[in-house]
Amino acid sequence: MDKLGPICRSVEDCALVLSTIHGSDGIDHSVREAEFHWDADFHWKTLRVGYLADKFKIDDAKDLGPQPDGKDSEAMKGWLAKKHYFDTRRYDNSYEQATLKVLHEMGVKPIPVTLPQMPWGSITPVLEAEAAASFDELTRSGRDRLLTKQSKDDWPNIFRTVRFYTAVDYIQAQRARSLAIEKMSELFRKVDVIVTPSTGTQLTATNLTGHPAVILPNGLRGDDAPQPPHTGDGDEGNEGGPGTPVSITFLGGLYDEARLLAFAQAYQQKTGFHRLHPKL
Repeated sequence: MDKLGPICRSVEDCALVLSTIHGSDGIDHSVREAEFHWDADFHWKTLRVGYLADKFKIDDAKDLGPQPDGKDSEAMKGWLAKKHYFDTRRYDNSYEQATLKVLHEMGVKPIPVTLPQMPWGSITPVLEAEAAASFDELTRSGRDRLLTKQSKDDWPNIFRTVRFYTAVDYIQAQRARSLAIEKMSELFRKVDVIVTPSTGTQLTATNLTGHPAVILPNGLRGDDAPQPPHTGDGDEGNEGGPGTPVSITFLGGLYDEARLLAFAQAYQQKTGFHRLHPKL
């Protein structure tokens, strides 16, 4: 229940690595054998492209809430991090709008689509339970206390609290997950590729349903980008800022990585953002 794969400079490099690592390792018998045939010359213009139209709109700050009392440093730190997220989302929207313009220049007319309405948040604990099982020895040994981040939303505490997730809730969530996979598969019978900002519900949805994603560099933020409220390593809200990279995500159907990569490569060749390097 995640989207694991190669991290490379270019889409074609990812395809070359995936052509070697895809399929079963002979140990995990839950892995299904599926063919992967990378074709760099695939005629990607035959693909039907959708986009999550509502996600390309500028987020408002209606959920930001009032600024907390300055005496509560932790509450203020969290509030500033949340404000920075909203400010950055507004700023990044111009890059996302530019993506749609590039697609039009490529001769693509994206079709507006929406994600299936599912209780994604209520299904997520099955992913957390799987993660906790993978790190069971770490939790049982007590060495999870050595991990730096220990807030209620950090992995060490998720590993601990998900142990109280009931079997009944787990089974019900897995039933909902099966329905979610079916609904997402229905969506990909209408389009072959979906373009979306790299944040939001699609992250949770595709982690739970297994649909592949390609995340591409999509430019560098300018000097006018919102400054992070804190800039120390691991600080809450230390994301983004002037000169940092932005991304765009392309989603594909189950076992359809090859065509998804072909379309992503066409966008990458058109934009050339993967050749940019942030100033250090």
